[in-house]
Amino acid sequence: MPMRQYEVALSFAGPQRDYVEQVARSLEASGISVFYDAFEGVSLWGKDAAESFHDVYTSASYVIMFISRDYVERALPRHERRSALSRAIEERREYILPVRFDDSDVPGLPSTLIYEDAREQAPAEIAAKVRAKLGMSPFGGKADRVPPPTMTSQTGEAVFNYSNHNGRYVIGRELLQFETAWSKASRERIHIYNDPPSINGVALALGRGSIAAVADAEALDYTSRARLVPRGGVAVLRNTHGFYAALHVLDIKDDTRGDDHDELRFRYAIQTDRSGDFSRFDSA
Repeated sequence: MPMRQYEVALSFAGPQRDYVEQVARSLEASGISVFYDAFEGVSLWGKDAAESFHDVYTSASYVIMFISRDYVERALPRHERRSALSRAIEERREYILPVRFDDSDVPGLPSTLIYEDAREQAPAEIAAKVRAKLGMSPFGGKADRVPPPTMTSQTGEAVFNYSNHNGRYVIGRELLQFETAWSKASRERIHIYNDPPSINGVALALGRGSIAAVADAEALDYTSRARLVPRGGVAVLRNTHGFYAALHVLDIKDDTRGDDHDELRFRYAIQTDRSGDFSRFDSA
């Protein structure tokens, strides 16, 4: 039996993950039940991938097949493709919806099948077409249900308008993912929250003026839902998988105090070993 029933299952190769993840997040934000491996967390741990994925790719309402040379050549996508093709043979309607990254031939897939082209379309455009395929009106959901901006690297510097996307900005990926949530306070301070589902707690690293100065994130106080972070201050997030991220607020703009828009600029680092010692991030 499949793990669950999905409206859409995404089949792809690893090198195209960044693009596919944006499609997955856009579909999920629309309330669509989507199979994307990174969304499954530990539910796939210990399972036979070929067997579990066979169940998924023969039971979803649609399979979105992201075609590339990597997709044709790699073993796991080959298993997914075979499962989807076996279901497609039984269907009397379109079941596989191909999206191409290149012109690679896919064994078993009819060459006459109409496809979308990822080289010419953004992930949001592909997601919109999937929603239309499912019969969803483009105005059927709330306009704010779109995925927030994302930076998947372990370290980085983010700049965004915190009045948009409900103040959300995502850093990291998979087990190391943190959905940050912010709201206006002033030019000198900004609120940060533990509200997103991926966040277990939020704390202030009092007296630290850089990420590298945080050597004991485990010992900080995570007992409040919200913290007020000053410009130049450092906040620490702990996610639901027990990893820590340190965020250094570099600049805050406030459109109620003379700026032409709201904007937050912060630098961040994600610790990959579940420790709270960020001292090695000496450039942060």
